[in-house]
Amino acid sequence: MVTMLWVGVFSPNPSGAQTSTGIDLDVLFEPGMGDAFSDGYIIAAPRFSSNLTFPIIVASSGEAVHNELNPFRGFNFDLHPDGRLAWYWTQNGLWEILDSSLQVTSTLDFIGADPDYHDLELLGEGRSLLLGQEIVVANVADSVPDPANPNRSIIDCLLQEQDSVGNVTWFWRASDHIPPTWCTHCNWNSSLLDPYHHNAFQTLDNGDVLLCLRNMDLVVRISKSTGLIVWACGGPFSDFEFADQGTEFKHPHDAQMLDDNRLLLFDNGTDKQPPISRGVEYLLDFESGTVTQVEEWIHPNGNYASSQGSIQRLVGGGTLIGWGTGSSQQFGGGMVTEYDADGQLIGGVYFPSNHFSYRARKIASGALPVIQGCRDETACDFNPDAAIDGPCTLPGTPCDDGNPCTVADIIDADCHCEGIAPNADAPVGCSDPIAVNFDPCALSDVDDGSCQYAVPFRVDATLMDSLPDGMEIQVGADALQMSSGGFGTWTGELLLANGAWTYQFVADGVVDPVQRSLSLTWPVGGAIEEQRSCFGLESNACPGCTDPDDPAFSPFSEDDSRCGGGSWNGCTLPQADNYNPSAFFDDGTCTFGSDDACPMDLDGDGIVGISDVLQLLTYFGSFCD
Repeated sequence: MVTMLWVGVFSPNPSGAQTSTGIDLDVLFEPGMGDAFSDGYIIAAPRFSSNLTFPIIVASSGEAVHNELNPFRGFNFDLHPDGRLAWYWTQNGLWEILDSSLQVTSTLDFIGADPDYHDLELLGEGRSLLLGQEIVVANVADSVPDPANPNRSIIDCLLQEQDSVGNVTWFWRASDHIPPTWCTHCNWNSSLLDPYHHNAFQTLDNGDVLLCLRNMDLVVRISKSTGLIVWACGGPFSDFEFADQGTEFKHPHDAQMLDDNRLLLFDNGTDKQPPISRGVEYLLDFESGTVTQVEEWIHPNGNYASSQGSIQRLVGGGTLIGWGTGSSQQFGGGMVTEYDADGQLIGGVYFPSNHFSYRARKIASGALPVIQGCRDETACDFNPDAAIDGPCTLPGTPCDDGNPCTVADIIDADCHCEGIAPNADAPVGCSDPIAVNFDPCALSDVDDGSCQYAVPFRVDATLMDSLPDGMEIQVGADALQMSSGGFGTWTGELLLANGAWTYQFVADGVVDPVQRSLSLTWPVGGAIEEQRSCFGLESNACPGCTDPDDPAFSPFSEDDSRCGGGSWNGCTLPQADNYNPSAFFDDGTCTFGSDDACPMDLDGDGIVGISDVLQLLTYFGSFCD
C-alpha cells in the first residue's frame, strides 16, 4: 500500500488514547486504484473509550473534513431514511438527532423499557423504529445443564415504533416468537443470559422488519402486520441450508436485504477455524430452501473482529466495510475499507491503535445534511455553524479588490481586499479620458507624453476647377490618403499626440497654398471636433447652398452663396452629350444622343427605366427579319 494522505498532528498519550481535539487518521489507496474513494463521504466514530469518541467525516479525496473529540457521543453515527443524522449518547442512554451543524435538535428514548444503542431508524413523517431491551425470567430447561434449575434471567430483544409525538404504534418482543434456547453462544451456567444480542434491523419495502441476532447466528424476517417470523436464516433452526460447507456466518452484524433474495451482512466469524472476519453476500432460494454464498470480502490482513462491524452496498456496485474490532497490522486500530464493483480494494481509512468504530457508512455528497464552511476562527469567513471543513479566507490571502489599477491585492488584517496603487513618482500611461489610449490606472493630472488623439479631418474641394481624383493630408513628412466623402469633400483621421501641429492638403499633386495648424493642449478633455477646411481658402468650409431642393445643396455648406445656379451647376454624367467637367452639382440637364451608345434606352430619355421595359413588352412575340 501507498500512504496518500495523513491527517492530523495529534500525538497519543502513553496509554494510547487520543486526548486532543481530533484523532490521527491514515488514508491509504491501493496502487493502480486511483487516489480517491467513490463519490461521497465516509462517516464513522472511532472510540478509545466512551469518553474518547471521535465522530469523523472523510471526503472522497481522503481528507478528514470533520474530526473532533465528542465525549460519550457518536456511537452508531448514521444517516437515516428520512435524511437526518443521529448518534447514541452513551452517558444518558438516549438517541440524539442532529442538525446541519451536528448540533442536537431532539432526543429519542425507548418507552417502557431500556433503550438499546445498536440501531435506530428515523422514518418519514416523524416516525421512528427503536431497539430496546428488558431483563425477564425465562425457562431454558432444554439448554441448561441442571434441569432442576431451568429459569434464567435473559436480556430480551424489543422493537418499538413511535409516531411523531412519541406514541407507540407498534411493539414486538423476541421471546414471544423466538425461544431463547436458540442461542448458539450462551454460557448456560450464567445467571444472566444474552441469548439474542440484537444488533441491527432493516425496514423492508412492505414494512416487514429484518432483524439480526448475533448470539443466535441468526437473521429473521418479521411480519409487521402479524409479528410472526416469515423466515429464519442461520443457526440450528434455520429455514435454509447452506449450499456449501464452511460458508455459514457466525456472529452476524448489519444484515440487510439488497432485494427480495439477496442478503448482505458482516460476518465476525466467531468459532470458525481460523476465526477470520469478512463481509459476505448470499443468494436465498426460497423454493429449494438453500442459501448460497455469492461473494465475500475477507479482512485485508486476515484478522478477526470479535465484535462490531458493518457493511454497505454502494451506488455503482461497490462495497464499504467497517471492520469493527478487526484491527490493521500497520496501525493497530480499526479500519474502514472500500471495494469497487469487481471486489478490488480501493483503499481504506485507518485508526490509531485501540480505536474502533461500531459502524461506518458512505453518504453521497449531495445527501450529507451538514453545513460545509470555514471552521478556522482566525479566518475572515469563519462560519460557526459549519460542521465540515471548507475553504477559508485568511489575512494575506490573494484577492481581487475590483480595481484594475492596483497590484498585489491581498486580504488585510481587517478582512478587506486592498491593493497597491501606482507609484506617484513613476506615472505610467495616458490619463486624459478623451485619448484613444486612455489608461484608467494612470495618475491623474500628470502628462507622461503618451496620449494619442483621433482627430477627424475634412477638406472641401468644390472651389477647384474640377473634382480631384485623390486627396492627401500632409503632417510634417507624413502623408495620409483621404477618402471621398461626397459632395466634393474628402475625409480622413489621424492619431496625433499633444502639441502644435501644422498640415496641408494635396489634391492630385497640387499643394494647397494654405498651411493650417492645430493645437492639442494636454489634457484635451472635451470632444475633438472635425477639422474642416476649404481647399485654397482660409475658411473652414467652401461656400454652397443649404437648401436641400437646390442643385447646389451640400450638407457641409455654411452659406447660400451658390444657391440658384452658376458655373458649378450642370450635367455631371460623363456619358451625357452635355457633360460639364467643371460642374460639382448635377442640375438634371443631361442629354443623350440617339446613337447606339445605349441601345437599351428605347424611349431615348437617357435612362434605362420602367418605360423602356413597357415598350419592350409591346414587341414580345414579334418575328425579326
